[in-house]
Amino acid sequence: MNCRVGLVALTLFLLSMVPIAIADLSTEGQTLNLVCSNDDCSLSNNAVGDSILSEEERDANPLQPVTVTLEFPMRPDQTSVSLLPSVVESMIFDFRIQEDGVGLARPDLYIELILGPSTNSWMISAPGPSNAPGNQEPYVLENEDLDISNGRILSPLDQVLLRVSFDIDQPVTWELHLAGNSNIVLPIEWSIDAEAANVDEPTSLSEPRSISLIGSTTFGGLMSSDVDCYQFDVDEQLSVLTVTVSWEATPLEVEQSNAIPEFWDAQGRSEETPEIRTRYEGEIVVNEFRWSEPEGGQHTLCWTGIEDHYQSYSFTGSQSILGVGSTSPEEFSGEATWDAGTSQVGQLDQATETSGAGIFTMGIAAIGIFVAIIGYLMPLSSPWLPRFMLPMSILLLLFGGIISPAISISNESPNPGEMTFDELLEQRLDRIYQGVVNDDEGEFGPQWYGGFLGVTAGERLQLMLTIDAIHPLGDGRWQIEAAELDGIDLDRWVFGKLNDGRLSADNEIRFILRSGRLLALDLLLLEALLIVDEKPRGDVLHIDWEMVSDPGLGSLSSPAWASRPDSVTADDWNQVTEAIKPELLSVSFCDCGIDAMELSIRPNDVYGNDLITPGGIQSSNGLIPHDFWVAMLGLTVLICAGFVEKERRTQGMALAEEILSRA
Repeated sequence: MNCRVGLVALTLFLLSMVPIAIADLSTEGQTLNLVCSNDDCSLSNNAVGDSILSEEERDANPLQPVTVTLEFPMRPDQTSVSLLPSVVESMIFDFRIQEDGVGLARPDLYIELILGPSTNSWMISAPGPSNAPGNQEPYVLENEDLDISNGRILSPLDQVLLRVSFDIDQPVTWELHLAGNSNIVLPIEWSIDAEAANVDEPTSLSEPRSISLIGSTTFGGLMSSDVDCYQFDVDEQLSVLTVTVSWEATPLEVEQSNAIPEFWDAQGRSEETPEIRTRYEGEIVVNEFRWSEPEGGQHTLCWTGIEDHYQSYSFTGSQSILGVGSTSPEEFSGEATWDAGTSQVGQLDQATETSGAGIFTMGIAAIGIFVAIIGYLMPLSSPWLPRFMLPMSILLLLFGGIISPAISISNESPNPGEMTFDELLEQRLDRIYQGVVNDDEGEFGPQWYGGFLGVTAGERLQLMLTIDAIHPLGDGRWQIEAAELDGIDLDRWVFGKLNDGRLSADNEIRFILRSGRLLALDLLLLEALLIVDEKPRGDVLHIDWEMVSDPGLGSLSSPAWASRPDSVTADDWNQVTEAIKPELLSVSFCDCGIDAMELSIRPNDVYGNDLITPGGIQSSNGLIPHDFWVAMLGLTVLICAGFVEKERRTQGMALAEEILSRA
């Protein structure tokens, strides 16, 4: 008996000495280390096991090289549902030849990485020789694209395998350093533990879960083709029963349809189609289903999931007793008008209109030049007037009062390729629409509609705006208030686009909510970017931006600001978007007999030093700065010339009279 107890204790002690291997690609486990223990190799989140995997290849020669293949399957199997990234952040392989002190004879490595449906391969050339003997640099691959054309979803039990191959053509001993020295980093952007998230189980059509709907919150997870059913009692004599469902932000590739749930009474009769109000709260989609005068008694509410789609949710219920409370959609205001000023900062009380392009200045300058030319035709008493003062006056009036304002006026006409703001809004909505029509797949995915103002990386944005007013920021810069950004009727734009009539009811709601959110965010940021260093004088603003890619704002399911002007650095873009990002952006749509949506924004506290001065913004200024005052200086010189001539003539006449009187 004592021997058996001792044997069990020894076994438990030895098991406790075995390193615990954890393997799961998820947002919390993005690094896979190459690990081995007694020649049993695998991929693990932990850097454990043997420090070196080594072997002698004594039979290798240039005529008969030996190909070595090492396989590292991930163990244990994948447990999370993860969305594969488009790039491998890094691969590091600390591979060395023992007899080669500086790394001259190291072979190329051939890498194959299998990630569920995705298979990729690379060849990594041997690093150059090291200057320090015995210090061989590791093989490194960074920011390499992944081929995810067969799908991005890595499901539980999917194969994850790394295969490393190399050719040895001389007798050497190779070493692969492990336990943290060799690893792969995959920036997983989204993952979910489907089993843990499915907190509502057991729920099914045959076994609905009993809950209390009114005044309590129920949490659940619609995992793949799961069917979630809930049973609860509905009071008699209700005017309205409302179920409010909040769906967690989830990438489009795995998002459930958020469709209307099935709802039937104890006799199996379906209640009438509910009124639906849908809104965004940040990145969370909220569905509000309202059934009018439902039957009393026990009811069943069911959602049916889609294969390979995963989303957690929560819902709660509320009720209105017959004859009490509102039972009409009148409580829905349908207010979705964009009013300028949300992103305006600085000394707003000092806002002024621009002085204009300079037509008045041109008129005064033309009269001044005409007078100066007449002066040349007159017999002048002073030689300095035609030699110095009149030419100077004409030059100042010509450049400051004619040429510079003329250039300013010419700058108020559209440049080649420039869009109006209405044309930009139309293009913006068209790209969102195309994304919805094509299920956000292929070229019409998030990269198509997620860029700032809908302009994707690699495209050029040319836009002309009208300056309504300007105000100082207090640090020498000026913020422009564009007339086009005030009073935009988002309802008219969004529902006008729906007249194309190619969308299903569910996709119409998706288009409405996405359009409202992206338009509001774009207008918010555009308003904040209208900053210039020099006070504008003309009435027109020209924007010319080459757009480049940026991570932007939001999840994979609802990207925004995913492109930026190339004149703005990534750090500056991050600074301004973080400052402008609203605390709450709510876009609501009520499927209750009216075509309207609501827009509500709770902005952040934004200060002048949060905003940047982007390049590529040009106002319709003239050839030279302060040209009005240059023209006024020319006019002053002309007036002085006239005064000098008058004084000399007066003195001459007085002298002549004096001489004549003496005679």
